[in-house]
Amino acid sequence: IDYQNPIDLSVKNQFQAKIWSSRAVPILFKLEGGLSAPKEVWVDPTAAGQWVEYSVDFSSEALNNHRKIVIFFNGGNDPEPGDIFYVDDFRWGEQTEVVIDDFENGAFLPWEPLDQQTVLHGSFEVVANPAPDAVNDSDNTGKYTKGSAIFSTVTAVAPGFINISQRPQFNLDVWAPAGSVNVAMQLESASQGNKEITRDLTNPGNWETVSFDFSEFQNITDWVSINLIFNPGVAESGAMFFFDNLRQGASTVDACEGVVPIPNIIDDFECQRNYTIGAGASQIETIINPLQTVLNASTQVGRYEDYPMEPWSALCFEFPDGIDLSVFNQLSLMVLADQEAPFLFKLEGGSSPAAEFTVDYTNVGEWQRLTVDFSNQAGMDHRRVCFFPNAGNDHPGVTEIYHLDNITFAQAPFTSCIMNFESPAFTSNTWLYFPSDDAGDFELVDNPDPTGINTSAKVGKAVEKSTTDQPWQGMYTDLPAYIDLNISKVLKMKVWSPKETTLTMKLENPATPGAPGSSGDFTVPIETANEWVELSWNFEAAPNPLPDDGNYRRVTLIWDIENIPTSDVTYFFDDLILGDGSCASSVGVFETPKLETLNIAPNPVSDVLMVNNLGQAARLDIYGILGNRVATVWTGTDQQVALQVGQLQAGVYTLAGYTKDGRLVSNAKFVKQ
Repeated sequence: IDYQNPIDLSVKNQFQAKIWSSRAVPILFKLEGGLSAPKEVWVDPTAAGQWVEYSVDFSSEALNNHRKIVIFFNGGNDPEPGDIFYVDDFRWGEQTEVVIDDFENGAFLPWEPLDQQTVLHGSFEVVANPAPDAVNDSDNTGKYTKGSAIFSTVTAVAPGFINISQRPQFNLDVWAPAGSVNVAMQLESASQGNKEITRDLTNPGNWETVSFDFSEFQNITDWVSINLIFNPGVAESGAMFFFDNLRQGASTVDACEGVVPIPNIIDDFECQRNYTIGAGASQIETIINPLQTVLNASTQVGRYEDYPMEPWSALCFEFPDGIDLSVFNQLSLMVLADQEAPFLFKLEGGSSPAAEFTVDYTNVGEWQRLTVDFSNQAGMDHRRVCFFPNAGNDHPGVTEIYHLDNITFAQAPFTSCIMNFESPAFTSNTWLYFPSDDAGDFELVDNPDPTGINTSAKVGKAVEKSTTDQPWQGMYTDLPAYIDLNISKVLKMKVWSPKETTLTMKLENPATPGAPGSSGDFTVPIETANEWVELSWNFEAAPNPLPDDGNYRRVTLIWDIENIPTSDVTYFFDDLILGDGSCASSVGVFETPKLETLNIAPNPVSDVLMVNNLGQAARLDIYGILGNRVATVWTGTDQQVALQVGQLQAGVYTLAGYTKDGRLVSNAKFVKQ
């Protein structure tokens, strides 16, 4: 291919071509015909009889003068009768990945221990590759020996060099000794400090490629250094780690990698997309949140188009196994729109009569949470959740747009059991402390004394620290729902204490305007040590008596409020209940879907993805990283299928398998090259 002018390789310097060959032979790509010396790149033979897409890197020639690119099939060898080659789609593309440091000619970046403190942060040198393999067979690598600091750091200060505006992901080959857990990469900004991504190591003792995606920080431009911390938080002075082939490219890390489904969240249009959309699937897409506020700071939301003259158009989510409404029965979603509208919430699709309520969206131009109480449907058979925007209205000639987010079944107000540490719905794991963050400690543990009035398996463990200077040091947790004091003003809790002392409880953080902010310190005695006892607080007699409708969501505990212990004291507590309620039967929660992993190959894939164990799956859906469905394939009873994915853009995709009745049964993730 001849060019009249020199070929511009400043940006688009990846020569790409699709080639079909009747025989597997080497192919030579050559730049020549200008003022610069020719540049040759050989490509090894590939499988014959199929199309192969080649991408040849000529970025090293960006400043040179070439006017011709030549392709030699089986270059330098005599042909054989019948050799045939087909070619298609010649083009120049941009480099998807840029090599920053491969250590073949020494280090390009100025790697050194942080602040040049060798005792704390160890040492760095370029050495021969200690264990060449298929992942990294290069001759030289970087070697980092840790110092004594638990966050021993090797750094490369390169102000003005680091730019992630177009390529936000760094890929790094790492060799870590057996037993290593993870590695952190930090980018240091002059104005905003360190931004850190930590990734698990999956194959210590061997080379592996670790990817760090800094997409959420692409708006920062004043980066000054790159830091690497191997096994952060672990003191292992002298431990040796090797790293190589630092390169920068487009984001391929799945933003939802490792996220565990939270079954009561129906759809947050980000990583919690847990149920299949039935009706309305073609009317909704995932977009960037057009109005990020304190009320809704989500990055992504759903955009729903409500067509004219379709007054009962709906968005429906399928629950093939039924909906458990015993605990999570407050159906809610967030709405943003340019017009007021009634929203109909409906449960249907099972053997029970449909249940529906209508609430109004009124905060035009703002996010507003709409909630409906379906607690009266507990025990019913419903298998579909539907939302009808502007229900019953035609709005002729106008397609109305509704932005939706955080569709969820929230927990009902507490009317009996509040905390039992057995069920996720009644387990408060997040406790904060005062007067300082280290003034206490909490842990969910096995019951240390399962006798007497408390034989349950799990309990809460609280530690009163001796290092504080205040006797009123305490701990508090914010509940997922409020305590319904219309039921009772009495709270009871089981406590195991190593000594006779006191326990102070406060209820705080009311949702009702004008309600007292706190009950005040309400202290009761613990009169028996070393066994489980039940304590009781009647908040009608609290220092600040509480109203029925205060809707309090914070529980505060202060152990031994009059004294500072001389050494740390450990207490255990369990079964916080309201009135005459019980925690014995409070186990109803959504069950996490148990999904099979689809067997797929190859991964990463360029053209054809083989799926080998479909099991019950009769349909396969492919979803992009933003949750958008890009393809659907009906497989019927086949147990193996070949998916043509060559048309997909490069990136991470989710493959989801559904039964013929729409139940999600299997999934897998793959990378399209």
